[in-house]
Formats: sequence, structure tokens, C-alpha cells
Amino acid sequence: MLDRPLAPPPLEVIVAVTQALHREARLLDNEDFDGWLAMLGEDIGYRLELKSRRFRADRSKPLPLGPGVIFNEDLGRLKLRIDRLKSGYVWAEDPPNFVRRVVSNVEVMATPAENEVQVHSVLVMHRNRIDGTTRLLTVGRTDLWRSESSAWLLAARDIVLDHAVLPDSNLNAFF
Repeated sequence: MLDRPLAPPPLEVIVAVTQALHREARLLDNEDFDGWLAMLGEDIGYRLELKSRRFRADRSKPLPLGPGVIFNEDLGRLKLRIDRLKSGYVWAEDPPNFVRRVVSNVEVMATPAENEVQVHSVLVMHRNRIDGTTRLLTVGRTDLWRSESSAWLLAARDIVLDHAVLPDSNLNAFF
């Protein structure tokens, strides 16, 4: 028997979670890292995996461990990354890059847990460095957002870069 998808979440939930995504982008664009951390669940999993590219005719089994992971962070590691950025010792971010995030293609789906939703979205990030170098990064994201104490918190994020080769010399940014 085929699994039937759950009914979509109520419109109020879809709007609230979509607003949370837009608020998150604004906080990160403004380097309000403390505000962003307040939007994360205590059990956050924040992962960026390398994407493998194979020919369509390649029917061999995928590698057992995948192509690799760029980062796989919990709340403690995210706080360490932010403390490092705030330290003034990250020369690539001083002066800060101009960064703008655009969130689109948001799809909010119900999960078996009443206080959680799965969210698919696309993020386009424009970065301009002091030397004039401009990078445009695009990623697909699959999130788990959880309602706790009348706020929506990010509980998990899996990020997939839409690039075969890393298009920048560093990934100090948050997606």
C-alpha cells in the first residue's frame, strides 16, 4: 500500500514558518548572530554535504559514506563559528563582506509530530568581498522546524550546494 501524504499544515503555520525563514535571512544578512542563534533548537543539526555528480547511465551503487561533508554542526559548534567571526581574527570577513540572502521556493509540509513541519526551500546568496570579488551561491535546503513556546525554531537543516566545485575560497557564511 502506498503511503499517503499527510494533510498540509494549516495556513497560519505555513505563513509563520515562511516568515521565520525570511526573518532568519534578514538576521544573518545583518550579522545579528545572537538573534539567529535564538531561532535554533537546542538539538539543532546543521549539515552541508558534498554533492556527487554522476552520469545518468552510471548504475553503480553510491559510495557507502557519500562524497563527503563540508560541515556537520550542532549548537555548540555553531556558537564556536560565530565566536570566531566576532573575534576580529577572520581576515576574510574584516571588513565584513556584503551578503544578501534570497529565500524562495518554500514548501511547508506536515510531519507526524503536530508541532513540527518539514520545509524545502532554495537560498540564493550574493557575496561581495573587499577586493570586489562577487560570488553567487545557490543551495537547496531541507529543514525541520519545531514549534516551542509559541515560536518556530530550526531543529535540523540539510544543505545541498548547487555547485560541482566550491565557488568561493571560504564558506564562513551560514545558509
